[in-house]
Amino acid sequence: MRATTFRVAEVPLAPQPDLDLDVRTLRSWGAVDEDGDPVLVLKDDDATVVIDFGLGGAWDSAIRAAERLSDEALAYATKLRALMAAQQTPPANKEPAENNKEEPCS
Repeated sequence: MRATTFRVAEVPLAPQPDLDLDVRTLRSWGAVDEDGDPVLVLKDDDATVVIDFGLGGAWDSAIRAAERLSDEALAYATKLRALMAAQQTPPANKEPAENNKEEPCS
């Protein structure tokens, strides 16, 4: 019987961006372009990105790409939530500060 080994997938380093969007000020909404086709607008305080279907593209590939974008955005939000929780959780071995307790009356 062969032993099974598992390898943890590595997270790739981000490439140099052409444009950065600040998620803290990011707003997103659906709109239509000049031809009336649906687009997704992403806007932060400095930049606007319009994600469009493009002419001549295949519907299935556009839908799958939008679904992948949604999945990655949800995974990113989950990672941010975990990081926030880790920063807000006090260390487990730290003892609580003593309150000024009154001695019981005898």
